[in-house]
Amino acid sequence: MESQVRCTQCGTYNPPDASNCRVCGHAIHGDESDLQKCSECGYEHNAPSAEKCIGCGRNLTATRTAVAEIQGSKPEVCEHWSEKPTHAARTAKVGIAGVLIMLAGALGVAHGLLALLPDTGSDILSHYEAIIPQGEVLDEILNDSELLSALILVFGMLAVAMSVFAFTRSRFNDAVAGAVLGIVSVGFMIGAFLAIIALILLATSKREFMSECD
Repeated sequence: MESQVRCTQCGTYNPPDASNCRVCGHAIHGDESDLQKCSECGYEHNAPSAEKCIGCGRNLTATRTAVAEIQGSKPEVCEHWSEKPTHAARTAKVGIAGVLIMLAGALGVAHGLLALLPDTGSDILSHYEAIIPQGEVLDEILNDSELLSALILVFGMLAVAMSVFAFTRSRFNDAVAGAVLGIVSVGFMIGAFLAIIALILLATSKREFMSECD
C-alpha cells in the first residue's frame, strides 16, 4: 500500500506509475502547489477543486470562500475615524472639547505664572478677584505656596499638550486626562469650567475614538 499513490480526488490507491486514477480518472501527478491543505485534519493532498477533504470530510468550499473574503477585505474597513473627516457619524463635539481643553490649559498657565510673579500680575489678579470673589481665597492659598502655583503652571502646560489627542481623536484616555488636568489647573476658575464642559463632550463622544472594526 505504501508504494501506491492515493488519488487526491476520490482517495483510491493507484499504482505508482499511474497517470490517472483508475476509478475517477483524476490526474495523479499534478502540481503540488495547487493542492489544498485541510485546516481541520492537516491533510495536504486534496485536489484544487475538491469540495470535501479526503482525510476528514470537511467542507473545503466554505473554507475557500472564507479565505477569499479575508484576502479581499479592504484596509479602509478598519480605518480610524480621524482619517475620514467627512464621515457622516463624525461630530464637532470632540473638536470643541479639544479647543476647550487647550483654552483651559492656557488659562492655567497664565494663572500659575501670575501667582508665581505677584508683583507683575497684581492688577490682573485684583480684577479677577473682583469678578469672581471665590478667586480671592484661591489666590491667597497660591501666594502662600509657590509649589502649588508651580503645579498649576505644569498642569496647564500638560493640558495644552494633551489637547492634541482630542483634536486627532487618537487616544480617548489621554484626551480625558487632558480635560482633568485642565480642571485642576484652575485657570481663574474659568479654565476649570471650560475643562468640565470638555470632559462632558468627550464622555458623550467616546465612540469617535474607536476604529470602525471594533
